[in-house]
Amino acid sequence: MKTSRNKAAALRVPRRWRTPPPLTRGAESLEGMEILREVGGEVGVLLWQAYRNVMFWSTTDEGERGHLFSPRAGERRREELGEARVPAELTGALDAVAAMLASPDGIVGNEVADACTAIARWAEEEGHMNTALAYTQAASVASPRNARLALAVGQLARRRAELARAETWFRHTIMVSRQIGDWEAYSRAYIALGNMFVARGNFPGAHRMHIKALRAARRKGMPQIQGMALHDLFVIADEAGRHDQAEEYARQAFRAYGTTHPSLPSLAHDVAYFWMQHGHFQRALDVFQVLEGHLTTPRERLVLISNLARAAAGVGNRDIFRKAWTQVFRLAKEPELQSVVSTALLELALGAASLSEWDRAEQAGQESLELAQKFGHGKTRFRAEALLDSIRTGRAAQERGAVGRASPKADTLASDFVRSLGGSHSTVGV
Repeated sequence: MKTSRNKAAALRVPRRWRTPPPLTRGAESLEGMEILREVGGEVGVLLWQAYRNVMFWSTTDEGERGHLFSPRAGERRREELGEARVPAELTGALDAVAAMLASPDGIVGNEVADACTAIARWAEEEGHMNTALAYTQAASVASPRNARLALAVGQLARRRAELARAETWFRHTIMVSRQIGDWEAYSRAYIALGNMFVARGNFPGAHRMHIKALRAARRKGMPQIQGMALHDLFVIADEAGRHDQAEEYARQAFRAYGTTHPSLPSLAHDVAYFWMQHGHFQRALDVFQVLEGHLTTPRERLVLISNLARAAAGVGNRDIFRKAWTQVFRLAKEPELQSVVSTALLELALGAASLSEWDRAEQAGQESLELAQKFGHGKTRFRAEALLDSIRTGRAAQERGAVGRASPKADTLASDFVRSLGGSHSTVGV
């Protein structure tokens, strides 16, 4: 009997799609080795064995699976499971793999994929992210026409900073989803690819990916995906210096999301920051204030309050600025926020400079610079150095009054944000 060990076999597609098979391994020398390192002990060994079994089964042609494993393989695996201290969340899934060993031609891919997904879910909850990635990938290989599983592999690989692997899985998702008509997975994969291009600074490429996602979402009537694509297109247009186009994308994203979408506060914050960067401080301040009841995690609050401080300073409101200053420095003491404090302090420094409060500006700017150097935040470091140089040479630029051209459409969008998100309690005050 001949068996196929070609790992691309389970991912075969019609010849007209030329996307190469996705990467199924990282830098590990032995497939699945990350499971042994991460989980360890007898459970780690059982999970490693099960992963290898599933990958072998999945990448063998269906007609050749009947005699893949020895006659007593399933029975021996169940004995091993009975002797080991296996977490309750894993027993059902590992038993399903044992059933696959006992009857490799009597089980279907979706059943195997369900077992792998359950193991991946447990691994992620336990913080074993390499194991979660391995088993999500095993689920996708076992059920190769499930585009959502392929998308999940790409997302986990991206979280693990395995960017080359992630890109191949996003492209694989696009191919599979196009074949089966899963247009949500198709659009999300294009958005994910576009965001990877943004991280590389390839804004033209990112724009193309998001436009593909947007067109599919419009054709298939998916307003949430439209909103996501338009939101990202707003960011891309801003980074590329196309400011009028950025505002138009922001308006379209607002309409696509609607007034109750959970991503609306994030869009409102990004647009308000865009306005602040272009001198529209009052417009930005109005939106930042109404967001206080919506962005509530410590990280979100640190970013929001620092931006609110700078916008308040831009319109000359020292009272709001100083209250926000105190809150930012209180939040900046939280250990889990240290990696993002440098940007928040830079916004405080810019606000203080616009109010000619030079001691505050230098204090916040210096602390921002030191943290940016510590955490390798190059852009923040550059901006902090430039600000400190201008302060120390007496040439600090005054932001107040540096208002961009009037835009009735932007004012209307700001009012729409405030009306949609209004009613929250402000902890900074007017």
